[in-house]
Amino acid sequence: MTTVFLYCAAIGGALLVLQFLLLVCGIGGDGADGMDAHAGAQFDGGGHDVGHDQSSFLKLLSLQTLTGFATFFGLTGMSAGSAGWTHTATLSAAVLAGIAAVWLVARAMQMISRLQCSGTLDLNNAVGHEARVYLRIPGDNQGHGRIVLEVQGRNIECEAMTHGPELPTGAFARVVAVHDEVLEVEVPAR
Repeated sequence: MTTVFLYCAAIGGALLVLQFLLLVCGIGGDGADGMDAHAGAQFDGGGHDVGHDQSSFLKLLSLQTLTGFATFFGLTGMSAGSAGWTHTATLSAAVLAGIAAVWLVARAMQMISRLQCSGTLDLNNAVGHEARVYLRIPGDNQGHGRIVLEVQGRNIECEAMTHGPELPTGAFARVVAVHDEVLEVEVPAR
């Protein structure tokens, strides 16, 4: 039994270190390891599951969780065996440690997946923000100029128009509306 624990710890540990190194290098962090949460499912063109009602057990299966199970199963089995535990106690402790590793890795991956965001800029979030005129904005909707402002944590340059008087380069303006990717601005009350 010690040989089984040794192989599980060595192979699982090596794969775990390899996964970590690949993740540090930016390779393989997208969850596309072939045995991800959608194991056995078919997809339509949009990436939606079709035809399979997956159990929560299948959602736990991934290369990360399986290597975590093997590593901690092997390490715990070797430790318990060298401490003189009985075969039943050693095997029980190894299985429990492996299951705990699966649960912890699955929980960590679930929390990491919540950190993802689309990064898509929504110009409606610019309404109410103050901007600086980059290129003159003609007054009375006679044309478009350009403004620079911060939206969603990034500086952007957008096309802008105004119903009021002309806004010269360098003037401050407040975004009041969005019309087909063109921001409507006005002179802010000071």
